[in-house]
Amino acid sequence: MQLELEVFTPSEAETITGVSQATVRNWRRAGYLPRHQGHARYDFRDVAGLFVMRILVARGINVKTAKEFAGQTVASILQSAAWSGKAFSACAYAAAKDEHGETRNSRAEIASDYEVEPEVVSEALSMDLLIRHSEQQFGFSGVRKPGWLVIWADDGIEFLYDDAEDAFFGNIDFTKAYVQGPIIIFSLDALAQMVMDRLPRPAIRLTGEE
Repeated sequence: MQLELEVFTPSEAETITGVSQATVRNWRRAGYLPRHQGHARYDFRDVAGLFVMRILVARGINVKTAKEFAGQTVASILQSAAWSGKAFSACAYAAAKDEHGETRNSRAEIASDYEVEPEVVSEALSMDLLIRHSEQQFGFSGVRKPGWLVIWADDGIEFLYDDAEDAFFGNIDFTKAYVQGPIIIFSLDALAQMVMDRLPRPAIRLTGEE
């Protein structure tokens, strides 16, 4: 099963990200965004990057720095979207159900062990299969998923993980310059969900799906 990222028109990208086409053109002319060959199209990575850039610029970060920070978050946002299980088209989900169709007996055994309906097991297995295909095809197989993006007061950037929250919040050295000033903390799962909520179509589809 081959998956690909859905593509969106410039007007759809503007609705999703809140970044006007005029602003996109200005950022492109200034070299902050790549130039398109032919008609502009935007996939999930593109709209996620624009969305984060808009949020950062609105918080007073200059466009060049916002672009650099956004670029570092896009892969993690895509990973969060895939892991949420909400990013896939109906056709991709149906293909995943077909792909593990030969495991009906296993599904029945699992359902019996956990006293749930076989269809519940089928849905869980289908989603797990989609996530594993996404990990392999979009380049984050085996990659630890960060939960948070922190922009420190000195403009340093750091990804934090949910299992490191206690250390982060409990062991800050307040004498250090990097914490003496405004700090911006983003939940990457929340950013992924915010982008997905704005999409007119799911972010990930079967290759060639109409």
